[in-house]
Amino acid sequence: MELIKNPWNDLFCKMVGESRKSIRITSPYVKSNIVSKLLSSKKSNVRVSLLTSFKLMNYYSGASDLEALEQLLSNNGTVNNFQKLHSKIYIFDELKAIITSGNLTNGGLFNNYEYGILLDDINIVKQIGTDFTDLLNHENTGIISLNEINQAKEIISKVPKSQHIVLPDIHLTGDDQIEIFTGGVDSITSSLKGWKLDVFMCLLKIENPEFTLKDVNYYVPYLQQKHPGNNNIEAKVRQQLQYLRDIGLLEFSAKGKYRKLWA
Repeated sequence: MELIKNPWNDLFCKMVGESRKSIRITSPYVKSNIVSKLLSSKKSNVRVSLLTSFKLMNYYSGASDLEALEQLLSNNGTVNNFQKLHSKIYIFDELKAIITSGNLTNGGLFNNYEYGILLDDINIVKQIGTDFTDLLNHENTGIISLNEINQAKEIISKVPKSQHIVLPDIHLTGDDQIEIFTGGVDSITSSLKGWKLDVFMCLLKIENPEFTLKDVNYYVPYLQQKHPGNNNIEAKVRQQLQYLRDIGLLEFSAKGKYRKLWA
């Protein structure tokens, strides 16, 4: 067991370089230059799995980089989305793990005062690995592919260049407020098509930032009229809600309950 304080970049690169099979990471925020360092330090056969919090505002504000996720996917890695993620865990093979306050960012490895612990107890590391797998299989965990990344990029690219990033004037507290995308509804609606756009337009009619599946299903007759050939509208709606979650516009707050992540 070893205590870790910033900067711990050298230790991180050492652990990455010593890994033989897998590196598994939970980090809400991820920057592309740190991912580049990770990929250049690891052995070619080592698989990287990232669990992150994919919220559109994180990328619009620059707190996280969509390019970092692209890099991982392009190097045979995997990216998953669990929006309530706050933990920062780094698991190297089944042998060692770091639990820390530091994200996979410049601040997390270099600049901020972060604090953590390196563990090499096999039983504890195994339990951490089991918890990681359980979280990957959680019903509210989504899979991020290049499709979701490109959709998020398209939305952000359509925000007027003269528009400044501002915090929304809504009644939220703490981290909730900075999670809300402030790039405007037009940038979203002009990027979505088909069912995705139809369901999003229904969500716009719901006034509250938090809503239930029942609130969305109120619009099933409207959607049935738009798609008369579909006999499974409610299932299609749930599918689109999952998609909107995985491009960072919705949070699944509880079973059948949702929170809007745009202003």
